[in-house]
Amino acid sequence: MIADSLTVALFALFAGLLAGFLAGLLAARRIGRRRLAENTAPPSVVTEERLRAILDTAPIGVLINTRDGDNLYHSPSAATCFKVSGEQLQRDGMWPLYHDPRDRRAAIDRLYADGLFDGQEVLLRRGDGETCMGSLSSTVIDFEGQRCHISWFYDLTEQKKADAVRRDLADRLEMALDATGAAVWDTDIPRGTCWWSDSFPRMLGYAEPPEMPADFWEVRLHPDDWRRVLTTIDAHLRGETAAYAYDYRLRRADGDWMWIAAQGRAIRDAAGQAVRYVGIMTDITERRRQEEEVRAGKERLLRILEASPIAVNITRRDGLLVFCNTQSEIILGRSRDDLLPMPAERLYADPADRQALIDRFEREGPFRDAEVRFRKPDGTIIWVLSSWGEIEMDGEPALLTWLYDINDRKAAEAAMAAARDEAERALADLRAAQESLIQAEAMASLGQLVAGVAHEINTPIGIGLTAASHIAEQARDLRVRFDSGMLKKTILAEYLDTVTEAARLLVSNMNRAAALVQSFKQVAVDQTSGERRTFDLRTYIDEVLFSLRPRLKRTLVMVDVDCPEGVEMDSFPGALSQVLTNLVINALIHAYGEAQRGTIRIAVHPDGGDHVVIDFSDDGSGIPEDHLAKVFEPFFTTKRGEGGSGLGLHIVQSTVTGVLGGTLAVRSVSGQGTGFTLRLPRRIAQGSAAPTALPSRPGSVSGPVVPV
Repeated sequence: MIADSLTVALFALFAGLLAGFLAGLLAARRIGRRRLAENTAPPSVVTEERLRAILDTAPIGVLINTRDGDNLYHSPSAATCFKVSGEQLQRDGMWPLYHDPRDRRAAIDRLYADGLFDGQEVLLRRGDGETCMGSLSSTVIDFEGQRCHISWFYDLTEQKKADAVRRDLADRLEMALDATGAAVWDTDIPRGTCWWSDSFPRMLGYAEPPEMPADFWEVRLHPDDWRRVLTTIDAHLRGETAAYAYDYRLRRADGDWMWIAAQGRAIRDAAGQAVRYVGIMTDITERRRQEEEVRAGKERLLRILEASPIAVNITRRDGLLVFCNTQSEIILGRSRDDLLPMPAERLYADPADRQALIDRFEREGPFRDAEVRFRKPDGTIIWVLSSWGEIEMDGEPALLTWLYDINDRKAAEAAMAAARDEAERALADLRAAQESLIQAEAMASLGQLVAGVAHEINTPIGIGLTAASHIAEQARDLRVRFDSGMLKKTILAEYLDTVTEAARLLVSNMNRAAALVQSFKQVAVDQTSGERRTFDLRTYIDEVLFSLRPRLKRTLVMVDVDCPEGVEMDSFPGALSQVLTNLVINALIHAYGEAQRGTIRIAVHPDGGDHVVIDFSDDGSGIPEDHLAKVFEPFFTTKRGEGGSGLGLHIVQSTVTGVLGGTLAVRSVSGQGTGFTLRLPRRIAQGSAAPTALPSRPGSVSGPVVPV
């Protein structure tokens, strides 16, 4: 860039000197002609041959041409630049050199009208066919006795290529800055100006670049960061630091604050004074947000661990404690200030025990309930259950250990036999209390069922009441007309039509209400009585699903039943109702998210003459493979924090395999739904005991359900 500017400057200087020289030459020729007329010889006349000799030394192309394009003179540099021989240039003139001859005609007309032009860009074609771009300056003169013009041509081809490369580099820089959320700046300190990359206003959220005065950046600094940032910059400009880096907040176009990470350095003159400072800014708003979340999460974790009633320690691999809670101080008999700098192996009664635990951890991974002995400062030995896991602390892996004091348990082992009898008596009392609780829950479930009935029959009863009221009103109106003697045949016909339609609505809605009551009544009796009876399977499934309508109506899930008619069963319908209800509610809770559409399918087909297969499936989220083997385990749940107890599918399995005397299998693919296959005997063996009602899920309107 500096070399190009120097060449252009030399070109301008040479052209100026040459113009002055030509003016002097013309003046000298006029003087010479005047003195010749006076028969006086000029003291010194510069000849045109000497002019040619001077022009031949020009580092740029110099040409003298007539208006028609004939070449009267060309410098060697011109022939070299145009890649033509001097003879060809003199023979063919300037017309073949123009990429478009019309460009020369326009330029010539302008030149001879104005007398000169300076720095006009022209597109020429070299002798080898290559196109070149140049800067042309021309002046009209008299040469060799005729009107012509002299032109100075500076080849801009390489400069244009370099400019294109620089523009390409600048475009790539802007794309890179946009892609990385960054911007650059360059401040001229003596002038008090600052240049910003185009990505800077876009980073601030401007659709179009705004006015950017010298204080554009400074007025956007967050007040809490202003003094710190400017002090850091001033210290660097004074030479106190080699470079500077800092984070700060900057106000966006919409008024919100964004976080910026800035790095820069000053450029100094020979005296060491800062004359410019440049740098790069990066948008780190998201990073700061994530860091804040990590920091808050760490603090939250430490607060939770601190509140834990069990001793918790976080230990680095080298054995030094990073964290211990208050319960650790109590169990180990040492203050936190004593524990943190102490190597962990010194806390063990036998330091080899810790190495054995480390070996086990490396061999097995996380483990639970290893019995370990620790030694208090007074020499007392304490027994603990130690559970080991791994956690990341400050970006590094660390050991998370839980210590549970079992000294009391060790001391109590001697009295275990006596306590066992007491425990068995307490268990018997508990079972009695459980029976009472189960009955109470069954009644609570019935109450919820009644609430569902009330909700469902409200609509048909309301319609019936409206129809009856309308009939009464029409009858009163008819009576008035009859008493007044104004009753007409058309009015009586209209009344009969109205009464007929209202009676139809009244009868159909009362029938609907009666069907609702009968359906809910049968399900309620089955769930609370545990009675064995013969029933039609298709009809009973419809009744169970009918009782679930209040719950299903709050979702976008449909239930599709495929069951042949005439499949009779001699079994416990209440237990089957509990199983189907638990499966439906379990699917609504676990398989589908809120406002998610889906379909539950219940397909039934006989299996020989003695059994029936009920295939219950959903198209929801499915069960992860590592959970599938655990779904029937008691207290296993993925909704622990949302009210789940982990007993729903355990109760389903117990009921199917116990009370109903069948088998149960589960299948699932994560993301593709879940299916349960029940194979039940159509007739329960004689002597089978009636089931005990199971506790219902709180809030259920359809019987005992416990979410997994």
